[in-house]
Amino acid sequence: MARHTLSCCLVVRNEVKQITDCLDTLTILADEIVIVDTGSTDGTPNRIRAWAKHHKAEKNVKLFEVARKFHDKDGDFDFGRAKSFAMESASRDFVMWLDATDRVTEQKQIKEFFLTETSKNPDSYFAIPTAMSDKFAFVRVRIGPRKNSAMKGRVHEYMTVNATKLTRHFIPVPIQNFKKGRDLNRNLRLLLKEWEESKTGRTAFYLGLTYMETQNTQESLNWFKRRVYGFEFDNEFREEYFKAYEMIAEILSRHTKLKNVHEADLYDISSEMIKLSPKRFEGYYYLAQYYIKKREFEKAISYLRKYKECGKPKVYNLWLNPQLYSGKAILGSIEKCKTAIKYAKVLKPEEIVDYGPRASTMRHGNSQY
Repeated sequence: MARHTLSCCLVVRNEVKQITDCLDTLTILADEIVIVDTGSTDGTPNRIRAWAKHHKAEKNVKLFEVARKFHDKDGDFDFGRAKSFAMESASRDFVMWLDATDRVTEQKQIKEFFLTETSKNPDSYFAIPTAMSDKFAFVRVRIGPRKNSAMKGRVHEYMTVNATKLTRHFIPVPIQNFKKGRDLNRNLRLLLKEWEESKTGRTAFYLGLTYMETQNTQESLNWFKRRVYGFEFDNEFREEYFKAYEMIAEILSRHTKLKNVHEADLYDISSEMIKLSPKRFEGYYYLAQYYIKKREFEKAISYLRKYKECGKPKVYNLWLNPQLYSGKAILGSIEKCKTAIKYAKVLKPEEIVDYGPRASTMRHGNSQY
């Protein structure tokens, strides 16, 4: 059987401090490395050439210095176009996109998985988790056949493939990316430009996420609503689709003074989450939050306890609330409900217990504090 080859494609700018750390994790995985430099002023291209020479890999490292080729008239960069150019410039059977902040620490395992599956079926593409911290990771399509793979999106770009003809595989080995800091204002500007060019559910999702990160809760809610009500379910982005519902539920459970928000919205959204994924516990959690707001604590507990019947989502997801997935938020809500039920009766003044003037001057009653 043919041994299929892989080109690893990067777009870089001013990455002199970390580019070699990234390249050092590709020595086994990559049959070819394609790098597009978009105007570095810190010596990144020279560092790349030195690395290639040191590893005697000059023939297998392609470096393109394109300056501002992928900037628009406002000076804003298009990450998707630049990465597509890198893939188009590759020469191997398959292409894989990477960032300079990525570290493929288990490259041998990924390479073995890739070779095994492509030897069985060359019409394949691969999704791999990206670990953004020790507790936060999500799955992205990373590898596809060179001839029908591309990148889309000015920012939060993603790989597209001709999925009607290809088989998707999941490689359960995370790529590490502990990038520090993001330019949220730049991301928001690029996303809004992208929205004007092509209105997609994925762009709406990331606009909602970015507005949430900039503390603009109202706009965040508006964009997440656009995502779930304005676009059909897309299997490729099923996790983002579900998470848009969860984002809405989280906002509704915490904020009540927002425009166009009604008491029953949290009930509707959480019920829809349960319909979408009845074996996931997030919908039951937020439905319980609705009943807590209604002070129907017994009913809330019944839904909170359903988490024991549900399996946790797969390990790598776009996690919103780590405490929810660890069970702490659910158990905390159960205790809150039990306490509310226990002390539901408001005592009369003569029933308030005096714990003694020497111990305290405070007087304690079940419903007082």
